[in-house]
Formats: sequence, structure tokens, C-alpha cells
Amino acid sequence: MTAMNANTEGLEGLTRRFAKLAATLRYEDLPAPVAAKAKLIIRDGLGNQVAASAISEAAIAIVKLTQEWGGAPQVTVAGFGHKLPGPIAAMCNGAMGHGVELDDAHGSGLIKAGSVIIPALFAGSELNPKATGGDAVAALVAGYEVAVRVAKAINPGHRHRGYHTTSTVALLGAATATARMLGCDEERIADAIGLAAMQASGIQAYLDDPCMAKPFGPGKGAFNGVLAAVMASRGFTGPKKALESREGFLNAFTDQVRISDLLDGFGKEFAIMEVGFKPHAACRYAHGPIDIAQRMHEEGLRADTVAGITVHMSELAIRQASKFPCPSLNAAMGSTQFGVALGIVRGSNGLKDYWDAYTDAGIHAMAEKVVLVAEPEFGIGGRQSVVTVETTDGRTLRIRQEEPRGEPTNPLTDEQLEKKFMATAGLVLDEGRAAEISRRVMTMETLQSAADIPPMTAAPNNEPVLRAA
Repeated sequence: MTAMNANTEGLEGLTRRFAKLAATLRYEDLPAPVAAKAKLIIRDGLGNQVAASAISEAAIAIVKLTQEWGGAPQVTVAGFGHKLPGPIAAMCNGAMGHGVELDDAHGSGLIKAGSVIIPALFAGSELNPKATGGDAVAALVAGYEVAVRVAKAINPGHRHRGYHTTSTVALLGAATATARMLGCDEERIADAIGLAAMQASGIQAYLDDPCMAKPFGPGKGAFNGVLAAVMASRGFTGPKKALESREGFLNAFTDQVRISDLLDGFGKEFAIMEVGFKPHAACRYAHGPIDIAQRMHEEGLRADTVAGITVHMSELAIRQASKFPCPSLNAAMGSTQFGVALGIVRGSNGLKDYWDAYTDAGIHAMAEKVVLVAEPEFGIGGRQSVVTVETTDGRTLRIRQEEPRGEPTNPLTDEQLEKKFMATAGLVLDEGRAAEISRRVMTMETLQSAADIPPMTAAPNNEPVLRAA
């Protein structure tokens, strides 16, 4: 494949451009809404990691395996509290960040960058305790700038090849953020991006064969990003044209690049502002139908009056979030059928709801009534949804929604996001500890060391268990 085939002409110096932004961006340079959004994302991601430390079977298995390996006690593993070598701890935290289906998401980029970048960011903070809280916020924004812009530019073509963008692209942002936290200059950050790009990998074969593998990809992305940054900080050079060159990332991973997504507003309009939050512990494509199901529950629909449910979604939404029957809790969280059934029966789709409902035969029976239909009007990957319910007394209920709750165009309030964090972190930590983490993160710019935060995520006695169980 040539550069012309991937339409990368005009992108000379792209890798260095990202590296320069990361090296020079300061907390004081950030518009107030951007800094606030970054802190909300950091808090959200930490809450997911803590909750997963007691719930995610796959992530816990990874943690247990790495505990056997041991190694230099450098970086804290969320929930468990022990320390492991930086890249390995980041892998554990990345798997946990993605392990409960609550991580932040970007629509057209098809990326959940926080589950990869946040573990890498805090690995960098503990590897370099001199990095301040303000440095961490700026580093996160820079990491999102790389990850989201690249993800937008190469999708949906990248996804159609079978890749998991959260695994293949977010590691670029992870390397960027970690390198910044390690004090790297523009040259070394460019090296880190290049070394990360060389490790990019991750397919979505688990969609056709439900298993434990889904959180492993983002975990490995965090590992690769931190490894790349550490190597670069020690003088190990990487390809500084890794993104744009003929043999580079863009040509390797897609057939078409939208240059405008990479360059428009660069340095002025921050991509992190386009990221949405998840109110439900489910695949993002299932959120619109779940929103509607919960609304129907609120309006009085009950399980014993439901004869059948039809959900109209985009083609990619069905490809991503059609899992039934559900052989595991993780599969249930990725299932539109199960999520809609849960929303109608219980009116709530939080992490604890899925945990409790997975053993409820009635929810599974309701999910059998859910039929997913591809709607051409919604395009390949649109997030619109229509839910139609036929009732046993002959009524037809129909609701359409254009965007799921939590998108920037349909946002959650700051209060709702705080409540979400307290609910997720509170599954493992007591209310006082969770509230203190929230306070520290939301005033991160005042911290002399961002390394103060990771040890706070440890469960009592370093044994994460569900407090509400």
C-alpha cells in the first residue's frame, strides 16, 4: 500500500506535531471547560478501575497472574494496592478500566481512550513523583488529542477491518501522556509515539466467540504505551514519522484517512471535549435502547405485559452489541438484548444492577423477546435507536432517540457524574475514601505530586470485595 492509497499526503511532520503539543502544553494554557472535562474523565476512569477490582473476572485473572511474576514495586494496582513494574501495573489497571463497560467513549472515533490513557498517566506519575497534578491534567489532554484525532481519522474503515480502536489507537495517547509525565521533551515524546505505534494491535474476535479477552486488549495497550514512554525516556529512539510515513501507522491500519479530523482546529479545539460518559454498564451502542427501556419502565411498562420487543439500530451497533444468550456477566454487559430487558424490568442498568440481575432467570427470559433489526436510515455506525414494544393487551409502544445519554449533545450533569463515581468506587471503598479521591482529582491542579492519588484507590486490607454484596 502506498501513502497515496491511504491519502496521507500533506501529513508530513504529524508525529512531531503531536509531540510538540504534548511537550509544550501547560495546565495554565487549558481553557477552563477543557481542564474540568479532563478531571471528570480521570475521576470516572479511577472509579471504573476500583469497581472492576472486585467484579471483572478477566481483569482479576490478569492481576492474579502478574502478582505471581512480582517485580520492582513501582506503580499501584487499583483496588489491590500492591505495586508492580510500571508497564505491568498499567496493564492491570487498563484491563480493570475496561472491565466493567463504563469507560468514556468517543462516537465517530469508536474509542474508549480513558481505559488505556488513565492507567498510563498514573503509571507515569508514580514513576516520576515530581510531576504535578497540573502536569497530569495537561498530559491527559495531550494524550486524548493524539488518540481521538487518529481514531476519528481512520474510522469506520479501521473498525471494518476487525480492529478494536481502544486497543490499537489509545496506546498512542498513553505513550504521549506517560512520556510527558516522565519529563520528556518533544524529541523523546516523538520517539515514544513511534515506539507505541510499532506495538499497536488488537482485534475484536471476542464478538463472535464470547470469552474473557475483551479487557485484555486495552490492558495491553496501556502496557505498550507505558513501555514505549519509559524506553524513550531512557534514550531508546523510535520512528519519528511513525504515523504518517509510507510504512507507518496510518497506511498500515486503514485505506482512507480523513485529514480534516487530524488537523482542523489543532492546538485550539481540544478533542477531549467530544468525549461522552456512560451512565449504564453496557456497550455504548446499547445505551440508546437502554435509555428508552428505562423511560418505558418509568412510564409504567412492566415485564408481565410485554409480548415482544423490537430494537432498530445501525448495522455496526448490532455487530458490536448483539450477544444472546449471555454466557457470562461480561457478555451480558455487552448485550443490547439483556440491557433492554434489564431496563424494562428494573429501570436501572448500573454495575450493581447487572451483578444482581445476571442470575435472574426472568431477565434472561425477557431478553429472549428482544429482536434487533438493522435500520438503513441510521447508516453504518449511527447511534440512533428506536424501540417498539408489543404488549399482551394489544398496545404498541414506540420511542425513538437520536443520541444516548452522556454524549456531549445529551450530557450528564456534574452531579450525575459525581453520583456515578461514588456508586462505582463505593462498591469497594467506603464513602469517605471515595469522596476524598473525588475531591483530590477535581482539584488536581493544586497537587504537588500526581502520585498522591493512585495509593488512595487501594481497598481495605488490599482485598477488593463488593461492600454492597
